[in-house]
Amino acid sequence: MQKNYDNSAAKIKTDKSGGMRDNASVGQEINAYLEEKAKLIDTELHKYLADKANTRYIENLIGRAGFKYDPEAVTNGILKPAWYLLNQGGKRFRPVLTMLVLDAHGKNPNNYIEFAIIPEVIHNATLIKDDIEDGSKTRRGAPAVHVKFGLDIATNTSDFMYFFPMKALEDSRKLDVATKNRIYGLYFKDMSRIALGQDEDLVWHSNNEEVRINIDNITADKYLEMARDKTGVLTGFAMALGGILAGVDRQTEEKLDKVGSLIGVIFQIQDDILNLYPSELSRNKGGVGDDITEGKITLLVIHALQNASAKDKGRLKDILSMHTTDKRSIAEAIAILDKYGSADYARKKANKLEAEIISLIKEAMPDSSAKDLLLNLVHYLITRNK
Repeated sequence: MQKNYDNSAAKIKTDKSGGMRDNASVGQEINAYLEEKAKLIDTELHKYLADKANTRYIENLIGRAGFKYDPEAVTNGILKPAWYLLNQGGKRFRPVLTMLVLDAHGKNPNNYIEFAIIPEVIHNATLIKDDIEDGSKTRRGAPAVHVKFGLDIATNTSDFMYFFPMKALEDSRKLDVATKNRIYGLYFKDMSRIALGQDEDLVWHSNNEEVRINIDNITADKYLEMARDKTGVLTGFAMALGGILAGVDRQTEEKLDKVGSLIGVIFQIQDDILNLYPSELSRNKGGVGDDITEGKITLLVIHALQNASAKDKGRLKDILSMHTTDKRSIAEAIAILDKYGSADYARKKANKLEAEIISLIKEAMPDSSAKDLLLNLVHYLITRNK
């Protein structure tokens, strides 16, 4: 069934009935699809990370040097904390992006699922590191990995998860050398981009005099580039990965990478909005306004600082610099953002990006049910409430 998409991101119209589908029905469809694919993805993740038997995979990864390594230490110090986070859920939409691209280009995505999990494992590595760097105590409604297992174990597990899933690529007999090299090139480029995006985010809300900058100089464009590098890089990687596995040309690969990157940006914008109001996301991460506590410079904050009165601007900057957990101060900061319509501004930015994404998807992917699902997924990410 072919669909026409309203770029306002308010409704989706279907040609078959001529009626309108509301956001709830689109969300239900996408959630059902994500849950179905998550089962396949989690089964594949289990093969590499979930239990003690998988230390054999670790042994194959590191090789033998004539001595004996400690499987119990590997289990307790890497596999257990890694699966602790993965087992808490997550939307798994990054591997789903890879699978949708493969499907749209005539490939059976289930035949490539060991590659589709690569961006998901790396994404969870970034979450561990992100929680450490931000001082977050919870993730997905449970103690963060560094809180449960210790800072040293969490840091080491995160480092391991950045690299080990590429072993599936190295070991594969499905792919020729040229395809593997394209994926390696994409991986090395994107790992650098993650660090750059994280650097900007950290510097912007740091109180350390050695790295602190004037936040008045942070623009919306700088924020969008930060979000593209920090969050969008792995969604871009996931889609470009699907394209490479499907055998697309370089130009199409670049378009898919851009689509995925922009999907990550609108995902981040929606996260920033949801963090400030009662939602499943804010409850699971640490409470309403957790970003205020961290002093995060979001698109909403940038807009308010550029439009607020001198008094409101000064007060907002003071609260952000305090890294406070005081609910009254957090509510005061949110009230300033609301006063200047900063959440509405951020939504309009996301809607504009959605229109660009839709245009790029139509260029980069042939007509198919997978393409329709991807368009629905974009709509869902920009309107979700969790």
